[in-house]
Amino acid sequence: MGVMQTALSALRAYELMLSVTANNLANLNTPGYKSQSLHFLDIFYQTLQGATAPKGEEQGGQNPIQVGMGVVVGAVITRGSQGMVTPTGVPTDLSLIGNGFFAVAKEGTVLFTRDGAFRVDAQGNLVHVGTGARLLGWMAIESGTIRTTGEMQPIRIPQGAMEARATSKVRIGGNLDARDKVGTTQEVSFTVIDSLGSEHVVRMEFTKRANNQWDWRAELEGLEVGTGTVTFGAEGKWVEGTGKLFLPLTNGAGSPQEISLDFSGMTQLSALSTVSAVFQDGFPAGVLESISVDARGVIIGGFSNGITRPLAQVAVAVFANPEGLERVGENMFKASSNSGLPRWMPAGEGGAGRIQAGGLEQSNVDIAKELTEVLVAQRSFQAAARVILAADEMTQEALNLRR
Repeated sequence: MGVMQTALSALRAYELMLSVTANNLANLNTPGYKSQSLHFLDIFYQTLQGATAPKGEEQGGQNPIQVGMGVVVGAVITRGSQGMVTPTGVPTDLSLIGNGFFAVAKEGTVLFTRDGAFRVDAQGNLVHVGTGARLLGWMAIESGTIRTTGEMQPIRIPQGAMEARATSKVRIGGNLDARDKVGTTQEVSFTVIDSLGSEHVVRMEFTKRANNQWDWRAELEGLEVGTGTVTFGAEGKWVEGTGKLFLPLTNGAGSPQEISLDFSGMTQLSALSTVSAVFQDGFPAGVLESISVDARGVIIGGFSNGITRPLAQVAVAVFANPEGLERVGENMFKASSNSGLPRWMPAGEGGAGRIQAGGLEQSNVDIAKELTEVLVAQRSFQAAARVILAADEMTQEALNLRR
């Protein structure tokens, strides 16, 4: 009897529904897991009588008489809703708030995941803890600049020391007291760094030469290393005057070390003198002590010399149809013919979600909903089984007609 085949299709469908629901419940605590649901379709129909059109006023039309032949699973839909973020306190645990996926490279294949549990391995690579797949992004050049239009590569955290950078520019700021008499001297000292990372103290004197004009002289360990003049306008603002220092170094560093002086931030007002060095661009050698990740996915390194510098930026992959991604296990997806190609975006741009460091996105499984689905699948399966039992009893009654 056809009714048995119809009920059998329901048994298969609700068994699959229970399997999907069981998988959702099994991954209740899986980071980044996206729950699934079934979409059912009725299948073909047996037409017992086709539709007829009305025949004037004498006879009305008739609707078709069709008997359905069961149900089939049309799709398994991924629910892409945001999961709750649970703090972990680990700076390399990353969560995506919004659209997109982290991209990782595993055995030459690019995969995608919402599970942002990453750690630094022995070679400095930022890897997914469960699989060892390397996180992809854009590396910063030595100056700290990141070009997000360049080619992506595995993110690697530098393990060696940051090299020292010799001072090449010093900015002098503050005020020289306009009330000082000609011949008055103001002193300032500042530290510069040589190419080996050693520190040197430069002493500078400003001597009032005339109204609105000051001569300066700099020395290092008693040796004169630069002279010049700074001129101010009637309103006390810097008008002209620059200079350079040439440091004769004897410790093996590059010598003479040339340093440009910028006096444009100075003033000459009737106020106490506050002249000082407000900036110098050199720094000693340092080692990486900490890393942090901001909302744009920029990984920032903190070094022992007090310098913070961008190291890399995490790439976010955005798809036209994220539900079209194919699951490959281990919290990973791969692109399919219906997902579209990934668009690589910095976090927070072009529709990509922002990144929250120090926490993991949890599964978006709703336990109450899933347990309800278990009951629905169970009762629906029982109802289909009862139909088969009824059809069997009807068949038995027909066989008994022979008696």
